Amino acid sequence: MNAKTLIASALIALSTAAVPAFAQSYSHLDPITPSQKSRAEVLADLQIYRESGLAAVDRTEDFDLNPGQRVKAAARYAELKASPKYAQLVQQFAAKEAAKGSSSEGVSAR
Repeated sequence: MNAKTLIASALIALSTAAVPAFAQSYSHLDPITPSQKSRAEVLADLQIYRESGLAAVDRTEDFDLNPGQRVKAAARYAELKASPKYAQLVQQFAAKEAAKGSSSEGVSAR
């Protein structure tokens, strides 16, 4: 056995040993689970989040922010989420999605 053959067989052995380790490095991407919420629920929740003022509080970089402002906004968010307004928004967004889907049924993808 000459040096070239010895080096080549060592490289092959090392590369086959490294393949399983490389394949495992992306294992965190495998378990993709579908959302438990509909698109209408997510959009309604986003609107409630914005209307409550919680989005503005979360977005601010002002360190002088009164801690009571966040508590107040979070309470308003919870109030709006539990109100009939949230259910109404979900229905509105669902109706828009249904209308969008029915209007594009006759259109074929190119």
